[in-house]
Amino acid sequence: MLNAKRVRQFGFSLVETVAAMGILALAAIPLMQVTTDASRNAASLESRLFARTVAENVMARSMATHDRIDAGISAGQETQMGRTYNWVRTASAAKIGELQNLKVEVRPAESEQVLASLISLKYLPKNLPGITEQDPIDGDGDP
Repeated sequence: MLNAKRVRQFGFSLVETVAAMGILALAAIPLMQVTTDASRNAASLESRLFARTVAENVMARSMATHDRIDAGISAGQETQMGRTYNWVRTASAAKIGELQNLKVEVRPAESEQVLASLISLKYLPKNLPGITEQDPIDGDGDP
């Protein structure tokens, strides 16, 4: 004789499971895009930080020297954490006892986009040993 009570089943049906997976997939796509964008932004910020460090190093070396920096453009290359950056320093003409304008721009080696730029003034004092009074030096080294 069969038992008249029906056995109760537990769990989800196949339709409920498929519907839940579809909803989860729809929610996961925007989350993956946000994660990808965040990773891309973090890499960009890291590159800008390294470029800023290069610019600060070049400017600090320029400011620390007692010698007058020749007017014109000078360039170089530095590596920060395995990444290579090109820097360009532009200096204005100045006499001893005046201010000299310095500008440093840094770009990644593989790009022309400026990632960091610093501008500063350097005072050229009259009373430091080894400095003689001269006319301003232009980019050619001619007074």
